[in-house]
Amino acid sequence: MDAYWGSLAVFANTDTDHPYLPSIDKPVWILGEEHSALNDQEEIANDIRSRLWFTYRRGFAPIGGEKGPTTDTGWGCMHRCGQMLIGQALVHLHLGREWRWNPDRLDRSYLRILKMFEDKPTAPYSIHKIASKAASDDNKTVSSWLGPNTVAQILKKLSASDRWTNLVVHVTTEDGIVMQEIKSLCRRSASARNSKIAAIDESTCNKDTSPPSPISHDSLHLSAERKNSDRPVIVSSPITVEVDDESVAIILPPVYNMSFPSGDDSSPTSEVFSVLTTTTAASSTWHPLFLVLPLRLGLHEFNMRYAPALQGLFKLRQCVGVIGGRPNHALWLIGSVGDDEVLCLDPHTTQAAAILGEPAPGVSEEAASLDGSFHCTTPLRIPLRRLDPSLAVAFVCRTEADFDDLCAHLLADKLSSSLFEVHETRPRNIPPPSFTSLRTPEEWGELFASSGPAIPASPTPLTSKCKADGDFELV
Repeated sequence: MDAYWGSLAVFANTDTDHPYLPSIDKPVWILGEEHSALNDQEEIANDIRSRLWFTYRRGFAPIGGEKGPTTDTGWGCMHRCGQMLIGQALVHLHLGREWRWNPDRLDRSYLRILKMFEDKPTAPYSIHKIASKAASDDNKTVSSWLGPNTVAQILKKLSASDRWTNLVVHVTTEDGIVMQEIKSLCRRSASARNSKIAAIDESTCNKDTSPPSPISHDSLHLSAERKNSDRPVIVSSPITVEVDDESVAIILPPVYNMSFPSGDDSSPTSEVFSVLTTTTAASSTWHPLFLVLPLRLGLHEFNMRYAPALQGLFKLRQCVGVIGGRPNHALWLIGSVGDDEVLCLDPHTTQAAAILGEPAPGVSEEAASLDGSFHCTTPLRIPLRRLDPSLAVAFVCRTEADFDDLCAHLLADKLSSSLFEVHETRPRNIPPPSFTSLRTPEEWGELFASSGPAIPASPTPLTSKCKADGDFELV
């Protein structure tokens, strides 16, 4: 399998010095920057070489106990792609998109970012943290393969320990991008943090100066659920659930169509929105947003009708890439070539475990060698049709203006609407965020038993005999 994917890096029409580029001129987009395949080859090479490249490692401390694995070779490819995805977000925020790697001049912020991905249990985004969180939260073995959605959810949880960046990580579900709710999350996290810090400063008896915990997206959802506990809720979007390796259940939830008095604009979704927007509108503090959208672009294989829309995302300056690939062979997609190919960084190279020392002004030979192991000079160029349809695209927005700009481009681009929807506020036919996590008919039954009148019809699962991807989950 690895040999097959490696062979895809070289095509018949390639440049001998840059085999990942075609020998004919094609537009190349890499994370929001445009290049020419013929005229900008060195710029392209420098840009790709400056991305963080996380690969299999060997010889690190055991994961999950003394008998745990000391290498992630063979199972950690999506873990590493998740590291590359959020690593690019950190580079974007702390160094800037224009930053280029210089092995002779290592920036302290750059070294600080690398330390967050060290192969040791205490590093915030280490292979140890990702694998252990997956094992504890999802009943997986430590060495289980993960899908893009699972990795995104784990990164969301791990980001809480990153006090340097203070990211707000939002992973969408079936609702797409709901602008006002996401804005509220970024503002509310900042407001809650500032309020708690002020309370600590004013307290004369509590001397605990540890940094406050940010309010999580889940806690806001619970708050919204309590707000609506005495009102019926519209749940009208079917979802897919993996039944086994051979089939997928399409569950049609019960629909309760609420009628409102003439002139009454109240609704469950508006109440949820009021809960989510309790932060003062004039708040000027915005926490950087890391937005991840899990997608499934096809049933058994990638549907090429989505190709133009997916490639268009690489033209956005907020884009930090896509994680996907093939079953058991994950890749980080960083750009597009022409109309039907993508550039990828491949984690399927095993290197020695990376443990960095404390950042220092000088650059030792050993440090320079280790630093070089985080950068790739041989990316892959792969036809889109070879990709698995299950993937996740991510964006980073340093400011609210960045988020507004991203949404404006997505709304103006008619192609992106085929991938996901963008809404100013939550449409009334889309479940509030506190209910979009429901995955089984039993959960819907419990919801309606407690929050609304009895629904005579039970949710109906429709089973489709389609090949379910056991390693890249259906989303």
